[in-house]
Amino acid sequence: MEKESNEIQIKQDLPPKRTPVGWFEGRISARGLSLGLDDVKALYQELSIINRKFGENIISGLPTDPKMSGEEWGRYKDFLLEDAFCLTISILGDQDQQLYGENAEVFESDNLPHPIQKIYFNNITAWQRHSQDSRPQNTIEVDLDFSKPPLLDPFSVLSEPTPNSSNVTVRADDMTFYKAALQIVDTKLAKHRTWYAAIHRSFAYDMGVWLVALPAGLVIATHYMERWLPVGGNLEAFRWAFFLYSLGIVILGYRFLSGYIKWAFPVNVLAENKDKSLRHRIALGGIFVWLAYKAADTIYALLPFAP
Repeated sequence: MEKESNEIQIKQDLPPKRTPVGWFEGRISARGLSLGLDDVKALYQELSIINRKFGENIISGLPTDPKMSGEEWGRYKDFLLEDAFCLTISILGDQDQQLYGENAEVFESDNLPHPIQKIYFNNITAWQRHSQDSRPQNTIEVDLDFSKPPLLDPFSVLSEPTPNSSNVTVRADDMTFYKAALQIVDTKLAKHRTWYAAIHRSFAYDMGVWLVALPAGLVIATHYMERWLPVGGNLEAFRWAFFLYSLGIVILGYRFLSGYIKWAFPVNVLAENKDKSLRHRIALGGIFVWLAYKAADTIYALLPFAP
């Protein structure tokens, strides 16, 4: 008898058997985009349509509440479709201003922050109002970050991509929902890619060091070392110290220039922010033209047939 009670106790202590659970999950990077609020609004509306169809399928399968009449139950289902299956939106400004909405009208609000730093919308918040904080079977989260990196960040890892949290995450039990959402996101965002997105990728800084900064530094340091500290001159002893120091100055200048370029050409651009980076881009163009001229002139002066 005691043995049987021990076996029963052991069985009671064992965890319940859990069945495997599967889902589809994909994340699309939303980096390197030039958007307007109309573009973001169009993406929001397309995803809202998919989410509403998901809601219609869920609500059609709900058991009728016996405490409600047919008319009351119909009104409640309409309310549930509007209130639990919408995409909630948060728009943040760079001065801590925030605007919240639950339909596309928020993009035309007079209270929009300026400039806009981030736009975030999802179908989770509205669902949780009616589901005791659980998550829906099919979820959509869109995070668009329009912030700028600092001109010179001493704490960043130079080989890493420019910090920016922009992405779209779709997690779904339903393959149809999953594919439809990803296709809309990919279609809506692909045509808004910027031509300079590569400067914000991993190892972009390292490539610039090896292909631009180091060759330029070696040429410049060699040229001016020969010009100012010639062999046999009074300052010949300082030739290599000057060479190494000059090379370091060029590399340091490249680091500042790299930060300036990433600031003037940010990861994501929102047209309504009316960014004044254009004049900085023109200035950068002038700097590059001057550097290209100096590099060509220096290389030519080092050639044996140069006058």
